[in-house]
This record gives sequence, C-alpha cells and structure tokens, in this order.
Amino acid sequence: GKKLGYTFNHRNLHNVSLGQGQEVVAEQALDLAAQEGHWVILQNIHLVAKWLSSLEKKLEQLSEGSHRDFRVFISAEPAPCPESHIIPQGILENSIKITSEAPTGMHANLHKALDNFSQDTLEMCSQEKEFRSILFALCYFHAVVAERRKFGPQGWNRSYPFSTGDLTISVNVLHNYLQASSKVPYDDLRYLVGEIMYGGHITDDWDRRLCKTYLEEFIKPEMLEGELCLAPGFPLPGNMDYNGYHQYIDDALPPESPHLYGLHPNAEIGFLTQRSERLLRTVLELQPRDSSTGQGALGTQEEMVR
Repeated sequence: GKKLGYTFNHRNLHNVSLGQGQEVVAEQALDLAAQEGHWVILQNIHLVAKWLSSLEKKLEQLSEGSHRDFRVFISAEPAPCPESHIIPQGILENSIKITSEAPTGMHANLHKALDNFSQDTLEMCSQEKEFRSILFALCYFHAVVAERRKFGPQGWNRSYPFSTGDLTISVNVLHNYLQASSKVPYDDLRYLVGEIMYGGHITDDWDRRLCKTYLEEFIKPEMLEGELCLAPGFPLPGNMDYNGYHQYIDDALPPESPHLYGLHPNAEIGFLTQRSERLLRTVLELQPRDSSTGQGALGTQEEMVR
C-alpha cells in the first residue's frame, strides 16, 4: 500500500477490526472507499458470522459503479472443520484468496526464529561470542516449544500462545544482562526466560517443569566450550555471522524426527494419524455431491477414497 500511496496518514486506507458493534463502521468505510477510491481492510470477519450475508450483498452492490481504485481486503481465521465454514460462497468465488500458514517442522521453525534478527543484532553486544551462542540456543528453544504443540498431549498438556515476541524480548534481556556483567548469569537468564517470558503463558505445573528442563539443557556453561548438543547430531554452532547460522541449519540439522524435540520416536504416531485423517477428509470433500442419490449409495469412506 505504501508504494502506491495508500497509508493511514493519507486517510485513504481504512482498517476495521470487526467485533460487536463494528458492522456499521465497516459499512461506512466501504461506502466512503467505493466513492473515493480508497482501500479498506476488514479484519477478523469470522467474529461477525451473522453480518456476513449483509457484507456479501454490500460488496455485490459496490462492485458496480464504484471508483476504479476501490479495493477491499478481508482477513479471517481458518475454520477448524468443514462444518465451521461461514464465509459466503459469493465472497470466496469473487476474491483472490491467500493463505498464511505457520511453518511446520524444526527446519522451518528454526529459520523463522532466526529471521527475527539480523547481522546488526549479532554485533550489538560487547560479549560477542556469549551473546551469539545463547541467541542461537534461544532460537532453537523457541522452535522446540512452538513446534512441540503438534504432538498433542505428548507435547504439552495444554496449548500455549508462544510467539516471536517472547523470543525477541528474551534476546533483549540477554543483551542487557551481558552488557551489565562480565560473567554470563545463566541462572538469572533461565529464570527470566522460563518463568516470565515463556513461563508467563504456562499454567500447568508439569509443562512448567518441562520448559525449565529445556532451558537447563540448552543454556549452560558448556555451550561456550563447544561441548553442547541441542539435539542428537546437532551441536551448538560456534561464532558465525548471520548468514553462516542459516547455512549451518541447512547443512547440519538432522532430518525431522521427535528426537529433535527430546521425544520418543513413537510420539509422532498420533500426529501422523491425525494428519492422514485430515488429508482423507479433504479428499472426500472434493468428491462431487449428487443430490439425486442418498448417502447410502455413496458407500463407506474407504470405498469413496478408492
């Protein structure tokens, strides 16, 4: 939008976060934008399911006779199951659809965690070796706790909203501590990260114990002596530049397995089973629906897939 001159400062970009009572605000923004050629962003339309039919009619009316530069951007959380699909078919068919999916697997998650920083970040601390080593260990820790959710109860007893904000704040705390002290305060860092930054999300005592154990394994004096392995076959890298760390992940990280998370190989059986069932359900949804035949004529799910 900025490249084309659409910004909030220019008052030609309107952002409406939908919720109770915001439907009128959204309709007013649409009317103004259609007349003046502005852009409108409607966020979280899944929260106003009853209004979506009115939105569909509104967009259909505005599609004719509106300014040529008028655009509407809509965002929604993905539906957990086919029965929860609430966005009208007309909106879907007349839209360019883009999905944003979280990375899966240790390789993608570790790269994404490291992407929150830059070469300037690696150079901002006077204790360069210590800072870089602990920063990479924190990135690996973040990737582990974030991706461990896919294992269900074998991963965490409850689901927690760990975010990149937790990681970046932890690195800021690391920087401040290293700048203020000549020695690495391992105990203080583990406590702040495990009990406050990430531990602030955790409500289960056993999950808190697990988080503490990870930090005890990943952040300790041995990491500066080249004797620490973050996972079997994946030692903590030495002092590298930013691109070197990304290359190290590509070259040295073992193939995806529960071992990377400190789990037994059988831990992924349930996860793989759920993913297979989800795939089969998606295939079944693609089957043509013949209204002239009853459900019994379609046979079992296994027969339909065959």
